[in-house]
Amino acid sequence: MHALYEIDPQPSGPGQARQIIAEELSSRLPAGVVDEIKLMVSELVTSRIVHSAAEGDAPLMLELIVNGKVCCRVSDHGPGFTARDREATAPGTWGLLVVEHLADRWGMQHSPQRTEVWFERQCG
Repeated sequence: MHALYEIDPQPSGPGQARQIIAEELSSRLPAGVVDEIKLMVSELVTSRIVHSAAEGDAPLMLELIVNGKVCCRVSDHGPGFTARDREATAPGTWGLLVVEHLADRWGMQHSPQRTEVWFERQCG
């Protein structure tokens, strides 16, 4: 499975992302795994909405790939952050700590025009 979704950069965006995950993964994975993936996706979407420097109301993109593992990518047109920006004492970094704790792997890629934060989680 490989799908791409637009997420509104509004307060309703995290809920929209959780609903997508529930609809796509509930019949494929154990409920506890789906709940953890919903939490991680919600944290990434919230982080991008709160901290994005993207202009206007350009949607965030949620990419979902399932092929023996789940890979979720949240991207926007903002410039991203540096490793120093995500230190545990920095305001607004708790969501990334949740992702770091629950994901098997995660990371961030950015350019001046685009930022993508992603995670991978084994299906079982």
